[in-house]
Amino acid sequence: MVYLTPPSSFPQTNSEIEMEMEIQRSSAATTIGSSFASTSNAADPMVYDVFINHRGLDTKKTFAGHLYRRLLSHGFRTFLDEQELEGGFDFPSQIVGAIRTASVHVAIFSPKYTESTWCLNELLFMRESGFPIIPVFYRVDPAELRYGKGLCALEMKTMYDHETGMTRPRYDSATIQNWRNALSIVANMSGFDLEGAFHGDEIRMLDEVVKCVLKRVKKTKWHVAKYPTGLHEKVKDFERDVLKQHQHSGNVQVLGMVAMGGMGKTTLAVELFNRKSSNYNKSYFLADVRENTRSSSLISLQSKVLKGLTQLDLNIDNIHEGTGMLKRHLLDCHVLLILDDIDHVDQLEAFLPVKDVLRSDSLILITSRDRDVLRRSGVEESSIYQLTGLPTKHSRELFCSYAFCKPYPVHGFEDLVNGFLVACQGLPLSLKVFGALLLGRNDNKSFWENTLSRVHQVPDDIQKRLRISYDALHKKEQEMFLDIACFFIGEKRDITVGIWDEPDWNGSIGFQNLERKCLVEVDANNHIHMHDHLRDMGREIARASSLRRLWHPTENINDLLQQASGLTEVRGIRMFLNQSTDQNYETSSWRQKEELFPNRVMKLHNKLHNRCYRFLGIGVRKLQFLQTEGHLLKRILRRVHSPNLIWLSWRDCPYSYLPSWIPTKNLRVLKVEGKVLQTL
Repeated sequence: MVYLTPPSSFPQTNSEIEMEMEIQRSSAATTIGSSFASTSNAADPMVYDVFINHRGLDTKKTFAGHLYRRLLSHGFRTFLDEQELEGGFDFPSQIVGAIRTASVHVAIFSPKYTESTWCLNELLFMRESGFPIIPVFYRVDPAELRYGKGLCALEMKTMYDHETGMTRPRYDSATIQNWRNALSIVANMSGFDLEGAFHGDEIRMLDEVVKCVLKRVKKTKWHVAKYPTGLHEKVKDFERDVLKQHQHSGNVQVLGMVAMGGMGKTTLAVELFNRKSSNYNKSYFLADVRENTRSSSLISLQSKVLKGLTQLDLNIDNIHEGTGMLKRHLLDCHVLLILDDIDHVDQLEAFLPVKDVLRSDSLILITSRDRDVLRRSGVEESSIYQLTGLPTKHSRELFCSYAFCKPYPVHGFEDLVNGFLVACQGLPLSLKVFGALLLGRNDNKSFWENTLSRVHQVPDDIQKRLRISYDALHKKEQEMFLDIACFFIGEKRDITVGIWDEPDWNGSIGFQNLERKCLVEVDANNHIHMHDHLRDMGREIARASSLRRLWHPTENINDLLQQASGLTEVRGIRMFLNQSTDQNYETSSWRQKEELFPNRVMKLHNKLHNRCYRFLGIGVRKLQFLQTEGHLLKRILRRVHSPNLIWLSWRDCPYSYLPSWIPTKNLRVLKVEGKVLQTL
């Protein structure tokens, strides 16, 4: 399967494009009716929040265009025909797909609206979808639409029939009646009349329409947990202990949440985000900051936050510029920002200065394992919530839900369950993983007893205890687990599972077993996730394996250079040059060192890069997974003996074709970012 990701582009709007769109719309209007039924059950890659139904020649450069940009700035995926239409797909299916997925539709009625059969057909499908429609009357009298006056001209439109030499109606009476009925129904809804209530003030009407959309759009909820046992009580505790204490302080709330790993900080933060985000004009959840800082840079995380809150995709050269951009573009904005899993003061220095410019009732929530990081960043002690383990009642419910698929023990297993509750000490991750390990073993008490005995023999170390579940896996499932921990977190499940297929092994079945044992998870968007404790455990195991997996140069390659002799067996490589620098190179402390000791910092920077290049002098064999960038790909492949690539992810591809030196014989997944490949 080949996946090509072209560089982003944004088509320009001009009169020629608008006229061409109108011609294409007219030719497709007669087929869109059948498309609604045929695509209603099809998988559509784009899901929209808002669909704007409008006559481009009337409102594209005025009200519709302004509304589109305002909704984008609020983070809503908004459909405005040619801004969203993708090449290679027919217009009707894309339009209908957008109508079907958008939770709110805005119908902008303008003087030439009823001349467009496309607009009228869109209105019919908006009615069929059942989602709310917000009518906007832009320089038209609502009464004309309610009583059919605006459609009189449609009945007079005729076309010349060359076969009979006579004229005949362009549209049949049933079609016109359907359009008239839809117009009448929507025009009778409560809406926004520019010439009426707003006396021609477009800006004021635009503000009110945006407010109306904000209230009606159904924001996608993040998946929280399969069994959210005790979560409601934790939310109440958080609100009582810190949120309400500082709610009326008159300042931006900066709150912290601390606990050891596996306690459920991220789960509680996601639940709070789902509950609170609709109260803010802009909201963003920056997940897994600790890991993302290691794999990329704080600059890239600043770009994510900026784009997530403002929809602006701007280049940022350094941390200070990124902080300045955030402050400039979020001035006086009403924001909910969650920074998840912070482990260094420099990470907060990249984001917290924005609190000085936000609206006073905004909220920034930080989760961390280290209370001292929050204190040193200026978070008040009274604003830090200490998350504790689950009480015995909720621990039992959670463990039994995974072990027995019901919130209480099977008869005869009560004592064994209590033994696991004591061992897990209220830690949700342990309760979940051990419960899933024991699922379906109700007929085998000895397995329960042996597993509990092993748990008690292991020191009170969560990763060592979690390894019991890893050790119980089939050998091939263990390899899958290590591959995911090192390379495939965040990748799409359906694309990824096929790489593990073998003549005697089905990758999908193996992956399902990892899911059943709660060692991996898949979110609503089909992306693979793994708890950070499990991920770190997997990487520790992989580091000690004879079949090497190289996911971070500064941590892996130095050891490999010392141990390498002859050809080295390497399962996969993830190598980007910007990743080879120190993980905190872009932080303020490094910037200060660079200013004081520029030559010393440059030498260290080059030394870290040289590790990657020294690695390229080692012979590698058995390479199956490769994630890299630009011309570095060719340098790596030169050192691979008999490559057996089945997964290639290539960032910043400099070619418009697939070079012949890439081994494609066994390739199953190709992901390319950069130039659009013209040929494969």
